[in-house]
Amino acid sequence: MSKIKELEELLRSSVLPEVEEEIDAISKLLDKDKNNKNLLFELEYMKDVKVFYSEALAQIDKNAMSEDEANNILLDLEDMEYENEDDF
Repeated sequence: MSKIKELEELLRSSVLPEVEEEIDAISKLLDKDKNNKNLLFELEYMKDVKVFYSEALAQIDKNAMSEDEANNILLDLEDMEYENEDDF
Protein backbone atom coordinates (compact mmCIF):
# COMPACT_ATOMS: atom_id res chain seq x y z
CA MET A 1 0.00 0.00 0.00
CA SER A 2 1.28 3.44 -0.84
CA LYS A 3 2.13 5.80 1.97
CA ILE A 4 -0.45 8.25 0.65
CA LYS A 5 -3.23 5.65 0.83
CA GLU A 6 -2.05 4.52 4.27
CA LEU A 7 -2.12 8.10 5.53
CA GLU A 8 -5.54 8.75 4.00
CA GLU A 9 -7.04 5.70 5.71
CA LEU A 10 -5.43 6.59 9.03
CA LEU A 11 -6.62 10.20 8.88
CA ARG A 12 -10.20 9.25 7.96
CA SER A 13 -10.64 6.29 10.30
CA SER A 14 -8.62 7.27 13.35
CA VAL A 15 -6.81 10.59 13.56
CA LEU A 16 -9.52 13.08 12.62
CA PRO A 17 -12.28 11.31 14.60
CA GLU A 18 -10.01 11.25 17.67
CA VAL A 19 -9.17 14.93 17.23
CA GLU A 20 -12.91 15.73 16.96
CA GLU A 21 -13.62 13.76 20.13
CA GLU A 22 -10.86 15.61 21.94
CA ILE A 23 -12.21 19.00 20.76
CA ASP A 24 -15.70 18.04 21.97
CA ALA A 25 -14.39 16.87 25.35
CA ILE A 26 -12.37 20.05 25.88
CA SER A 27 -15.34 22.19 24.83
CA LYS A 28 -17.54 20.45 27.42
CA LEU A 29 -14.93 21.08 30.11
CA LEU A 30 -14.77 24.72 29.06
CA ASP A 31 -18.55 25.00 29.46
CA LYS A 32 -17.94 24.41 33.18
CA ASP A 33 -14.80 26.55 33.48
CA LYS A 34 -14.74 29.18 30.73
CA ASN A 35 -11.66 30.96 32.09
CA ASN A 36 -9.36 27.94 32.29
CA LYS A 37 -6.34 29.10 30.28
CA ASN A 38 -4.90 25.60 29.98
CA LEU A 39 -8.12 24.30 28.46
CA LEU A 40 -8.36 27.30 26.13
CA PHE A 41 -4.79 26.69 24.98
CA GLU A 42 -5.46 22.97 24.51
CA LEU A 43 -8.62 23.71 22.51
CA GLU A 44 -6.79 26.08 20.17
CA TYR A 45 -3.98 23.56 19.75
CA MET A 46 -6.42 20.75 18.89
CA LYS A 47 -8.21 23.01 16.41
CA ASP A 48 -4.85 23.71 14.74
CA VAL A 49 -4.15 19.97 14.64
CA LYS A 50 -7.54 19.41 12.97
CA VAL A 51 -6.80 22.09 10.37
CA PHE A 52 -3.40 20.57 9.60
CA TYR A 53 -4.72 17.04 9.10
CA SER A 54 -7.79 18.27 7.21
CA GLU A 55 -5.49 20.15 4.85
CA ALA A 56 -3.38 17.02 4.43
CA LEU A 57 -6.51 15.10 3.51
CA ALA A 58 -7.50 17.82 1.04
CA GLN A 59 -4.06 17.53 -0.60
CA ILE A 60 -4.54 13.78 -0.89
CA ASP A 61 -7.98 14.28 -2.44
CA LYS A 62 -6.43 16.66 -5.02
CA ASN A 63 -3.57 14.23 -5.73
CA ALA A 64 -1.22 16.99 -4.58
CA MET A 65 0.67 15.06 -1.90
CA SER A 66 3.91 13.23 -2.56
CA GLU A 67 4.84 9.87 -1.10
CA ASP A 68 7.63 11.62 0.85
CA GLU A 69 5.22 14.12 2.39
CA ALA A 70 2.82 11.32 3.34
CA ASN A 71 5.66 9.31 4.82
CA ASN A 72 6.83 12.30 6.89
CA ILE A 73 3.34 12.81 8.31
CA LEU A 74 3.06 9.09 9.08
CA LEU A 75 6.39 9.22 10.90
CA ASP A 76 5.20 12.23 12.91
CA LEU A 77 2.02 10.38 13.83
CA GLU A 78 4.06 7.38 14.94
CA ASP A 79 6.24 9.64 17.10
CA MET A 80 3.15 11.22 18.67
CA GLU A 81 1.66 7.80 19.38
CA TYR A 82 4.93 6.65 20.96
CA GLU A 83 5.08 9.79 23.13
CA ASN A 84 1.49 9.25 24.28
CA GLU A 85 2.30 5.68 25.29
CA ASP A 86 5.18 6.98 27.40
CA ASP A 87 2.72 9.18 29.31
CA PHE A 88 0.99 6.14 30.81
